[in-house]
Amino acid sequence: MMRFVRSLLANLATLLLSLFLAVFIWINAIQAEDPTISTSLQVPIDFVGRPDNTALLIPANPNQSVQIVFQGPSSVVNRLAADDFVATVDLSQAPFGEEVPVEVVVRPENSQVTVLFQSPEQMNVHLERLISRDIPVELEIRGTVARGHTYEEPLVDPRHITVVGTASEVEPLEFARVTIFLSNDRQTKVESPQPIFYDRQGRVASVSNLELSQEQVQVTIPINEAADFKEVPITVDWEGVPAPGYRLLSISVDPPSVLVTGRPTQIQQLNRVQTERIDITGLTETFVQQVALSLPDGIALDEVSEVFVTVEIEPIYNTFTYNRTVELQGLAPELEAMVTPEEVRVVLYGPLPVLETLLDEEVQVTVDLFGLDVGTYNLEPDIDFPERGIELRSIQPSLITVDITRTITATSTLTQIPTVVQNSTDSGQMNDTSVVVAPLPAKKP
Repeated sequence: MMRFVRSLLANLATLLLSLFLAVFIWINAIQAEDPTISTSLQVPIDFVGRPDNTALLIPANPNQSVQIVFQGPSSVVNRLAADDFVATVDLSQAPFGEEVPVEVVVRPENSQVTVLFQSPEQMNVHLERLISRDIPVELEIRGTVARGHTYEEPLVDPRHITVVGTASEVEPLEFARVTIFLSNDRQTKVESPQPIFYDRQGRVASVSNLELSQEQVQVTIPINEAADFKEVPITVDWEGVPAPGYRLLSISVDPPSVLVTGRPTQIQQLNRVQTERIDITGLTETFVQQVALSLPDGIALDEVSEVFVTVEIEPIYNTFTYNRTVELQGLAPELEAMVTPEEVRVVLYGPLPVLETLLDEEVQVTVDLFGLDVGTYNLEPDIDFPERGIELRSIQPSLITVDITRTITATSTLTQIPTVVQNSTDSGQMNDTSVVVAPLPAKKP
């Protein structure tokens, strides 16, 4: 029996040794075909578990990464990228700032890979709680309103700005200030300036990292006239009409209004003031005149000022029609011309007084024939007239037909034709013969 047991144990040992040698040979064969290699990667770090109402101050840049070295079969390692690993920093246990481990794990589908090294293994983080405060808004007014005006209590909306941020940034804030500049304003002023924040030491504080409930503040400053002052418009008192052929274009006054002072009851009833009367009878041109104001008793100007009235006068424009004979210029002496038509119609536009005094000989229609030879031409006539603000509106017809021919000259040619005249005597016989030369009619060349 002992011999049987010993034989069984010997066979079992031989079997185990054979199995071990087979596995060893198989592993060596596999490694020869797919050897184990190592490489490195940069893996981004994900910050997780941040408590509510906190802000991560350190690191200031949340885009951090960890350098890892890992190994595994080359067939697996060569295809891995950064997203096949997960690197995290758990902030739930570090509310006040401490070294927190950086955990790097391989995704389950890549379990054949082992991380050998990472840097950093820990990271210094600092969390700070977020707080909220209402910061009061202060208004600063610079400058003044116009004389004779006052401004009432300004309206600021909102009166407080809610600021949300870390305690180290929010707690030092003391107030926010907005500034409005007045420059002789006469009407209610509404602006929306951006507030500037100040700390407890009166220094300007940055709020770029804070959350503000309001980026701008609306400020309304009611501006009214004082009880014994009033801004009233100026109206021009004028009479007459311009010269014949002219018209009144406009009348304006500078300044258009003035500030007057007087008893409050009288001031409230005053709606306008007039200038002294201006006579425009017979005027033919624009003019500017300094005038005085006709103020009611008890009313005076707050400040002495010069008032100027501008009266714009312009001529009335119209059209006149002129029929003019066409005059030829530059025709060679040996040529003659016939014009069709002999008269054209010219329409001029301009100031009526100028057109009415325009003489007939001041409007001329000419056709330039210089250098032209025998033939028929359609030519555009030249219209001459005084400039004096006159415009040419039309010519009818716009083209003139000119037929140029050569001048016919009469020449006389004498041709000797003998004429026999017989003189007879009483005996009836021819005694003498006379030759008379008679001129023939001249022939046309």
